[in-house]
Amino acid sequence: MRAVLKAIRNALIIIIVIGFLLAGLDYVRMNSGEVPIFNISSFDSKTSIQTYRGFFYVAERKVKASTNEPLVDSSNISFKILTFDLKVPRKFTKEDTFTVETEVISNCHEKAKLYYANLKVKVYLYCLDSINLKDGKNSKPLSDYIAKNWRILDDIDSKLNYVGLHKDKTTLMFFDKNDDFTNNGLTMYRCHKQNINDVYFAPDDTRFMDDFCTYKDDDFKFIFEIEDLSEKPEPEVDEEGNEIEIPKEIFYSDNEYDYVFEYAKKDKITIIQPAIRGRAERKYSLQEVLNKKMLTIVELKEKGLKFEKVAKKKGE
Repeated sequence: MRAVLKAIRNALIIIIVIGFLLAGLDYVRMNSGEVPIFNISSFDSKTSIQTYRGFFYVAERKVKASTNEPLVDSSNISFKILTFDLKVPRKFTKEDTFTVETEVISNCHEKAKLYYANLKVKVYLYCLDSINLKDGKNSKPLSDYIAKNWRILDDIDSKLNYVGLHKDKTTLMFFDKNDDFTNNGLTMYRCHKQNINDVYFAPDDTRFMDDFCTYKDDDFKFIFEIEDLSEKPEPEVDEEGNEIEIPKEIFYSDNEYDYVFEYAKKDKITIIQPAIRGRAERKYSLQEVLNKKMLTIVELKEKGLKFEKVAKKKGE
């Protein structure tokens, strides 16, 4: 019996030694810019996260295009052996094609402000007046790039230094002091909580603030949709067979203008806030969003609402 226990003990020791040896070899591979091999790999298509589960370690990377791509083309690379996070140096094989330019707000005491939102992601700025991407001589707001392809955020974090997870065990932290990539340095936090996949940009060495990665119902102006169920009426004719002009409808007025539809339809237009980030769909009437100043007439026009703007006569 004693011999059997001793054999089991020796086998366990051998398994543990081999497990740590394989984990060490895979860690060395990742430090060299190569994917680990002694593991079982899985891929989450929603988050683009590829996970490698070894004997005593878990490694992850955020895939840019394909799970077959080299490690150096990926971002958000991490390696945890048992409960210990080990740093994986960032290695790149391609030249940076853009740089980040920010304007920092001095003596800042404000909370993070929503900078851009769509159905995929929300981006906040903290103590930054602006953030632009410069490609050659061209400099454009980051929001212009996100509107075309929100994955530009992956390109940015791949060029920053990933320093691990925040103590909440979900938020990815990135810092940069490289004058070749950012003019003022940069801090980036990427949230990965349920219904919260927000991104925060802040000045260099900004600590994680209390309002970061918290649920905020603040994206209505960015993601609202206009539903127009109206149908233009057929014109009536008078006794002489002449078409009677379809009456127009004033649906909103301010001090200078009347805003007019070509026919009565204000009660057929609904403003929709889509179901997203764990929130149910919401619907509002056009009059409600205007009267409560939830949206401006300019924001509605930019979203596609068609109307005529008629200047008021003096004294009206």
